[in-house]
Amino acid sequence: MRHWIFSCKKISLLISESMDWKLPLYRRLGIKLHLMMCYLCRRYKKQLLFIHSILQSEKTIEEIDSASLSPEAREKIKKRLEQEKQ
Repeated sequence: MRHWIFSCKKISLLISESMDWKLPLYRRLGIKLHLMMCYLCRRYKKQLLFIHSILQSEKTIEEIDSASLSPEAREKIKKRLEQEKQ
């Protein structure tokens, strides 16, 4: 029988894993159940999603830099991304 209730330590690992691949149903449900009860893990997930979005933005900057944009357009995009980070 599978356990449905996970510790905060296990949840933090599962949240991270869930960003890389789809977890089995019982683990996804275990995460949801735990997050309903634990505000610290909800905060951790929110922070991890934020970091993930920032890394995706950095990847986008590299792709933009390799494209043929005018220097003005590049600067405008970089300023906008910096504003979003704050």
